[in-house]
Amino acid sequence: MIGLSSVQWVVQKNLTNSNDFSALEKACRELKISFVGIDVIPFSNELPDFDWKPKNIFYGSTTFNNLAYSNKELSAGVFFNPTTFSIERYIKEWGQYMLNYGAIVTTFEELAQTEYDPERMLFIRPDDDGKSFAGEVLRFDEYHEWFERLKMIENAGISGKTRIIVGEPFHIGREWRLWCVDKKVIAATLYRNKFKLEKLRGCPNEVISFAEARCLQFAPHDVFVMDVCETGGDLYIVECNCMNAAGFYHADIEAIVSNITNYLLDQTD
Repeated sequence: MIGLSSVQWVVQKNLTNSNDFSALEKACRELKISFVGIDVIPFSNELPDFDWKPKNIFYGSTTFNNLAYSNKELSAGVFFNPTTFSIERYIKEWGQYMLNYGAIVTTFEELAQTEYDPERMLFIRPDDDGKSFAGEVLRFDEYHEWFERLKMIENAGISGKTRIIVGEPFHIGREWRLWCVDKKVIAATLYRNKFKLEKLRGCPNEVISFAEARCLQFAPHDVFVMDVCETGGDLYIVECNCMNAAGFYHADIEAIVSNITNYLLDQTD
């Protein structure tokens, strides 16, 4: 049986929250898992130096994760699949359980040619998991100016053909982030309450039951992060994220490290 000592967490120092970095290092030390912190040159096409021999699990920026994922020797430590991590796919699989069920999948270019009431409020967000821009609520008559500003952001990689989700804005109560491994919730945290940042470890049992029921329907990966919200007295999925770049807020990082490490070992035994 391959032990925990054969696994190494490779965590980006720069761009990772300092408290999260320290908590990851502490969790690995207490679990007797190798840990290495590295600096990643922003937008570089080369990985920094580190030991490739262990079974590496990566945590850091999207750029860092993409570099690791694109390497066949390292990709097992990035829990991602570009064909399954998209809002369009979630809507197809989860339907009415998605907050943005009923939204349209389009492009910036196509939206500009749509005839909406100038004062209509829209929620616009990327379709994919790349986080090329933050979700935005705005009036349609503000759209063109906003898009022009967005295109000017260096390295955003945005064009008129970028796929986006456009739907109605919602009044959201609490929002939780849940870490799912093999269709089970292994950690959770409240991260927002009525659009204000509020961090509190854990979540109600009904949120766990909701998330695990959805995992039985579909999961973008065996390891992923699901954001769940409440609105109108019901629970909905906001989005899912690749674990390797998702913020921890006040979640139990040791539980996350332990469960994900054991998952990787089970896959490679």
